Amino acid sequence: MSNWKNWIFKEESAVQSDPKAARKRATLLSIPFAIVGILALVFLLHDEVGSGFRMERKLAMGLLSAAVVCGGLIALIFGISAKKHALKASPAKTDDEKPWLKRKDWTDGRIASSSRKTVMILWIFVAFWCGISGAISLFVVPQELHQGNHAALIVLVLPLVGLAMIIFALNTTRAWRKFGQSIFEMGAVPAASGGTLEGEIRVETKLEPQHGLHLRLACVRRTTTGASNNRRTAEKILWQDEKWLRADLPQTDLNATGIPVFFKMPGNLPESTAASGDGIHWKLEASATLRGPNFHAAFEVPVFKLPEPPAITEDPTVPYQMSLDEVRKQIHSKIQVNDLPNGREFIFPAARNPGFATGATVIWLIWTGVIILLICKHAPPLLPFVASAMDLLMAAFVFDLWFRRSRVVIANGEIKIETAWFDFKKLGALKIADASNFTTDVGATAGHSAYYDLKVNARDGREITLAKYLNNKPEADWLTRQLASATKSFPLTNSQA
Repeated sequence: MSNWKNWIFKEESAVQSDPKAARKRATLLSIPFAIVGILALVFLLHDEVGSGFRMERKLAMGLLSAAVVCGGLIALIFGISAKKHALKASPAKTDDEKPWLKRKDWTDGRIASSSRKTVMILWIFVAFWCGISGAISLFVVPQELHQGNHAALIVLVLPLVGLAMIIFALNTTRAWRKFGQSIFEMGAVPAASGGTLEGEIRVETKLEPQHGLHLRLACVRRTTTGASNNRRTAEKILWQDEKWLRADLPQTDLNATGIPVFFKMPGNLPESTAASGDGIHWKLEASATLRGPNFHAAFEVPVFKLPEPPAITEDPTVPYQMSLDEVRKQIHSKIQVNDLPNGREFIFPAARNPGFATGATVIWLIWTGVIILLICKHAPPLLPFVASAMDLLMAAFVFDLWFRRSRVVIANGEIKIETAWFDFKKLGALKIADASNFTTDVGATAGHSAYYDLKVNARDGREITLAKYLNNKPEADWLTRQLASATKSFPLTNSQA
């Protein structure tokens, strides 16, 4: 009996806690209750559609409730046990002046990529989505069609989304099995706000990128809102920088790849949050297009304000960085910069980001389908009304992504701005003498990708948007330099002064 207790609840004198063994024990004990819960759910669904399988509804609900409660108790017991062991294993007191010491990977300066964790979470989500959408499609849709409700066919889009998710999860798993877990070895811990982030990403395989390596560093604010049964987590990119490195990086190990990292850090952004929930998270990502599964690794790095930030050294990655022409070719840039007899012209065509626009269109179509389903099911009028208002905003955003085009001409002492959608045009102008500077701001985000708005700031405090949805930070920074150069290359004449 004592051995059975020690197998589940380890005594303090027992061996040290093994997280993997604890998870295995929790899983094994949860399996019987999960089977009971699944059977109860199946009997409930069969009872709804009137099949030959019969079980009293109260009994099925009782079994399902018991399975959920027992499974929750097991998770709670092992969660408390794991928390106790973690508290015993952690230092009694963490130096509040050095919050990065709260995380072991930050303390060691060796941060592992989140590939394995991401794959596990992804498959759990895929399984949940496919299970729910499959049950609805098999048991609910036929019954609705039998009653003459053909609008229920729109629900069949859910299994199609699930199929796309399975393909994505398979590709992600293939990449994880091929590249394993990458390690980012920091040059200094932590990275100083206003200083630099330096180090090397170690990949335990030989990478042979087709075009180059893409590095991205972003400061993200994560916020969770809503009630406990309807919580939503949103991430807003506060700042982002990118860098492209050539594929022919010098290597010291023929069976591994070292990717040098160097980013200058702004000094006006908040520090990292040590916890994994809401707060500020600095994310470093590396990716490359390869034959077979593509490489991608993500790391959460510590960024804090230090009393004496280290001096900023020269960027060691400069000799390996792609030229701007190579970067623009890699991202298939459609932006044109043309010299005119008395000025310079910048053209931003419509539909420059087909991937972003297509994804937004799909989400909008799904949302529109949900509204149609609500109307067909005679939902309370307020619900379709609110959803339709959001749908109109989404439609305007999708329309803007596909059809907005911009043209900026700097000539004759003026900055002329033309924004158009089909034949509708909006014109604006600003004298060069009234312009203060050109800037880029994060305008829209899709996942961890930021899209920038190009703006000119006037001396009277106005902020005028020149172009939107620039999908590459190096190109956006280059365009601001080109715009600034154009205003200086074509000075005002005496008659215009």
